[in-house]
Amino acid sequence: MKKLISAALIMCLGAAARAASLPDLRSQDEWTGKEKQQFLDFLKSGQPAPSANGGQVKYVAAEKGRAYRVSKAHYASLALETDTLMIDRPTGSTKTETTTLGPKLLVGGHLFSWVRYYTGIKYNHVGQDKLDGTRAHLSHYEVPLGIELALIPLGTPQTRYVLLRGGVSYHNFCGPEKKSDFASPLLGWRAAWNLGLGYEWQIPDSKWRVNALAEGYRSFAGGGHTQFGGLGLTAGLVRTF
Repeated sequence: MKKLISAALIMCLGAAARAASLPDLRSQDEWTGKEKQQFLDFLKSGQPAPSANGGQVKYVAAEKGRAYRVSKAHYASLALETDTLMIDRPTGSTKTETTTLGPKLLVGGHLFSWVRYYTGIKYNHVGQDKLDGTRAHLSHYEVPLGIELALIPLGTPQTRYVLLRGGVSYHNFCGPEKKSDFASPLLGWRAAWNLGLGYEWQIPDSKWRVNALAEGYRSFAGGGHTQFGGLGLTAGLVRTF
């Protein structure tokens, strides 16, 4: 008797499940109470939802001739910088000269999320004593090329970075004077290595960043040229693209 009752209950539940119908899902905003109840009854029935194409998943081939790649951010930085220039004398001593405040333009991009590359140009003036006792005012151009690490300190927001810069630069000192006018001539192009340490923070909800760095450089030895080094401060505004 119990087996007959159980079989009858299973048949009733199966009939109820088959009776549950799924309303039109394309016009849900126009459902009345009847359609809503039908949908609830269908969910309770445990029936699988029908597929629009009979359960078949079509493979869509990639379009030929088109390549997709992830675009990496680029940036441009405009800053002001001043250096203290240290010039090696033939006697072994060092002569210190202060440069004027000048602009520094950098452009670069991201190699990885925290690794950037940069290049650009910097310009200022520096004075140097001549052999005749007068003073020359030389134009100083610098063309840097390097890698910049943007590291997020522990416990700080992800919009603030410690900046580490390293690379090489080419310096050109030029003016109407001749090399023979100086005891330690700077005139001409010279290569140097560069290092920098600073901090950068992003202006909230914008593509603008502000940074400040202490940067230094030192000319490569050799070639019979006057050796020099520099140490300065840079403060600038950065725009990402």
